[in-house]
Amino acid sequence: MGHYSYLVVGDCQFFYFRNHYDEQLAALFDEAERECVAPNEATGEGKFGYFTTAHALRQRLDVQGFTSRRAQADLAEGLLQWRKSYEDEREEAAKDEWVREPRTREPRESADLLAGIGRAVRPHRKSFETIGEYLQYENQFVETVQDVDELRGIVEVRSLIRLLLDQAPDETRVGLDLSELTGCCVHMDPVQPVAGPTRMRQLASLPADAPLIVLTEGSTDSRLLTQAMQTTHPHLVGFVRFIDYSGTDAQGSAGALVVMVSAFIAAGVANRFVAIADNDTAAHIALAKLKSRKLPEGCQVLHYPDLPMLASYPTIGPSSSVVSLTNLNGVAGSLEMYLGEDVLTFGGSLAPVHLQNYGPTVQRPHGALSKQHKRLVQKAFQKKVRAAQRGQRSDFADWSGVHAIVERIVHAFD
Repeated sequence: MGHYSYLVVGDCQFFYFRNHYDEQLAALFDEAERECVAPNEATGEGKFGYFTTAHALRQRLDVQGFTSRRAQADLAEGLLQWRKSYEDEREEAAKDEWVREPRTREPRESADLLAGIGRAVRPHRKSFETIGEYLQYENQFVETVQDVDELRGIVEVRSLIRLLLDQAPDETRVGLDLSELTGCCVHMDPVQPVAGPTRMRQLASLPADAPLIVLTEGSTDSRLLTQAMQTTHPHLVGFVRFIDYSGTDAQGSAGALVVMVSAFIAAGVANRFVAIADNDTAAHIALAKLKSRKLPEGCQVLHYPDLPMLASYPTIGPSSSVVSLTNLNGVAGSLEMYLGEDVLTFGGSLAPVHLQNYGPTVQRPHGALSKQHKRLVQKAFQKKVRAAQRGQRSDFADWSGVHAIVERIVHAFD
């Protein structure tokens, strides 16, 4: 009897790998997701593998460039190759009276295959009135698994995984089951890490496997967004890396970000990277020329997304002390405005943004918090992060702004 590892999506198993495991699959998991249960004395059955959710794995594939769009394109190309092999073998069979059927199975249409995947990976709630209905349902499972396995030799495994995950609900349990590799005749030690070392080997090989690099306007934005992601998207730690400005003379500004992006492009940096700037007047003006250029395929230049809260935010004009509500999206969307309504509130009121004219040649306002409020907001945010790291995450804490920024980065290449 063989010993296999395999991908588990819900109640279905794919990608059987005899006496070992698929390294592309193993590298998608984190060591913190390891599950190891000692064998039961009576049955001899134990559990060893890495398990997370469909949502977490989809986002890891997103930042590696294996988006739904890419997976669909890879599937279409794979089915064309499969169809050609089938037709070629059918022609050969027709010429040889001793050969009745092609060795290659006939491929299904893309829509039919995806529908079959959907039936396989979604929760099973169907009841069967007859044994015939049950057998038909099981046969559909077998056919789908066989189709996916047939494509494994044609389509990049991560594109196939993406196709499976796109049909599964967010909370579907997904994992690499290694349990059979710890039995007799197999020498895998469940104490030794698998996902971590595999990921490290992968990072040393291809640019597509390296973390997505994120460039920001400066060290403060980089540090705070790193802390935010550890709280809102912990499953992306190690897959997304904000550039570390510590120990450098890098200046924090949109202009400096333009210089850095240009340097990355000129150097032909292999890593996929995203440059993300404030959603304010200064940043939009500074990045306008860069965004008008044809950028490399692995580069995206973005701004923080618009926020509903900023659509009507307290402001003080350049020649008035009266507080009014103004749409600050694109005008005063610095990172501090995304750190949460809770940390922007002082004495029951939101800290106001002070508007000024950008300059004599630009008829557009530009705004920012006062320096004092800016420091207080950053300090309050870091306190909120520390509390969350201790497991003291409050129901009243507002993470929506930084969550939106990380989501913007995740989907930058969609």
